Amino acid sequence: MDRQEKRDARIFALKMAYAYEMTQNKNSLINDNINIDQDLNSKSEEVMSYSKKIVDICINNMEDIDSLIASRSANWDIKRIASIDKIIIRLALTEMLYFDEVPPKVSIVEAVEISKEFSTQDSSSFINGILDSIYNENNIGVK
Repeated sequence: MDRQEKRDARIFALKMAYAYEMTQNKNSLINDNINIDQDLNSKSEEVMSYSKKIVDICINNMEDIDSLIASRSANWDIKRIASIDKIIIRLALTEMLYFDEVPPKVSIVEAVEISKEFSTQDSSSFINGILDSIYNENNIGVK
């Protein structure tokens, strides 16, 4: 996939993860008839597959991922983090922790850019701070 297709996959994953967050219904995400995005039919199978993979891994490891987020959001209860910001952070951490082919810094930059489109003006700084802190503290991507 090229850069734009990867971005499309991440945005679609965000929409799927948001739907899951609101419904807590994982079964609807596995269904091939997901209709979250009007452009869905124009997305390649590779983009859709990558999106579903990110979300599935994220959901299956959410407890560990949320624990990492909580450890870096000092004086800020994870329940108080805006849902969209928390989901963006979760998805970026999923790529950083479970996708060796994606450099962690790319995941961070993508999360920041996506937050500028889907969240508040201040969210990009907050998201960058959390992800960068986790990256530096846990030596993610350093083999």
